[in-house]
Amino acid sequence: MFYMVFGLSGSQVFGGGLAVVGAVVLAFSGRYVWRATSIYRAEPISTLNETASGVLVRVSGTAQQGDADLLTAPFSGNDCLALRYAVEERRLSPYLLPWFVTIHELAGSDTFRVRTPEATVDIVEPAHTVTLKRTTVATVPSNDKPPERIARFEQNTAAVPVATHWRSPPSPFRPITRALSLGTRRYSEQCVMPGDNVTIVGRITETGNGVDPLVVSDLSAGQTLLRMAKTSLIGLSIGVFVVLLGLVLVLL
Repeated sequence: MFYMVFGLSGSQVFGGGLAVVGAVVLAFSGRYVWRATSIYRAEPISTLNETASGVLVRVSGTAQQGDADLLTAPFSGNDCLALRYAVEERRLSPYLLPWFVTIHELAGSDTFRVRTPEATVDIVEPAHTVTLKRTTVATVPSNDKPPERIARFEQNTAAVPVATHWRSPPSPFRPITRALSLGTRRYSEQCVMPGDNVTIVGRITETGNGVDPLVVSDLSAGQTLLRMAKTSLIGLSIGVFVVLLGLVLVLL
């Protein structure tokens, strides 16, 4: 009834909704692109020296443990300085093709240090973005039990459902889901361990005692930009397409 009152057709209302969704996708992807470009906008430094607070800087060197305890990776049990982990489940895409969908992901870090050729720089806040080499710790079919550590993690993490309809479908669909490996879960981690080479992009803290990190990477500046751009460009492309499709429907 809404579109009848305002003289809009159903396709125009649908198109307007698409345009809004596309604009939201563009906004999030654009924010990620801007963060990715911080790799080159940042001033490379090897020591804090007299660098003013709030300045965007890039620090490269060897990661070392600081005053904080190490983080424990949930699937492998490895000790980390920065960590990102994900649980993915194989499901049908909108195009009826099976793919892995991320159902839970979390990233963060505690305080640690980076040893450069000239000094040791403190990383004093949790990281906003952790982009590192990804390691698949386990891939578990729907009819198998995960390793004990992973099973314990799922039981204690409310955000990860132990069972879904992809893992426990109605019996008539089970031959199909098993043939397509639907419900299979993949558990992956990205970790910075003591002794790893890292690149940190962030801002000098107000007190000038360290860096508040925006990006933690295990690659050079150029390689980090390429890695982050791949994800953001896909989002930008989808956002632009959805916005244009929505505008076409509204203007028809």
